[in-house]
Amino acid sequence: MGGFIKDAGTRGQRLGTFIVKWLLQWTARWPDTWRSRCGGGLGLIAMAALPKIRRVVDINLKIAFPDWSLARRQQLRRQNFCELGRTTLELGPIWARPLPGALNMVRAVEGAEAVDHALALGHGVILFTAHLGPWEAAVLYTGQRWPITGMYRALRNPCMDALMRHCRERSGARQLNKERGIRPLFRVLKKKEIIGILTDQNVDPREGVFAPFFGYPACTTPVLGRLAARDRVPVFGMFAYRLPQGSGFRIEFVPLPDTFPSGDAVADATVMNDCMETAIRKAPEQYWWVHRRFKDQPAARERPY
Repeated sequence: MGGFIKDAGTRGQRLGTFIVKWLLQWTARWPDTWRSRCGGGLGLIAMAALPKIRRVVDINLKIAFPDWSLARRQQLRRQNFCELGRTTLELGPIWARPLPGALNMVRAVEGAEAVDHALALGHGVILFTAHLGPWEAAVLYTGQRWPITGMYRALRNPCMDALMRHCRERSGARQLNKERGIRPLFRVLKKKEIIGILTDQNVDPREGVFAPFFGYPACTTPVLGRLAARDRVPVFGMFAYRLPQGSGFRIEFVPLPDTFPSGDAVADATVMNDCMETAIRKAPEQYWWVHRRFKDQPAARERPY
């Protein structure tokens, strides 16, 4: 397992990265069912030990499921922390297991043929996704199947950043620091390749638009519509789900309507958010509810956190 820069960062950063690398290699060797159980336990420990994060989850679930009873939302919160623990421990096999074994964890794929067809017609393709289930497995899968470039936010620890990029790129995917802006992505699309973007996080109001997400205003990136508009490239949602009891992953690709983009930034962001919401509702316990998705609000509304 490579990706470690010996002469970069501080001594503490190098040590921390070495420990993470060792943990990845160790957990990669665990039996999948055992790792699933341990991940659930780790999540419950985190739920008890992190009251501020627990509060964010509670607020998000109340926003997303206002008609649910308190007991039902609390049950979902418990399940969600268990799934977050599994997401953490799954980085071991996804990032550090030999590539054939890591890819073998993807048990089912739906809708990929439509992406193949779009590429065969000579189009570039945009894939967008959310922090849902084992999304890192989707990065691994797409990298070995298609020429793809994904945007990512660089880590402050240069050693950890190098390790993360190595793990994500080992199947063939390329990583592009988002600080470089979107211009390089247009070049990728011009080459008739694929770009991948995570689009479910709160963005600076100066850069985003407010579009409904679970019926609540969410400051959303408009970049998807901008990228798709230049050459009318097809756009697909890409979502990964964890199968029960550590039995693997399922990935699905969902095309956006042919009318996307419409040229209206809010309408396009709403279409994208609706697609992600539909995917999340299939397995709400696997979503990243710890993120303050509704942090920024229109001027007339109070912030929920």
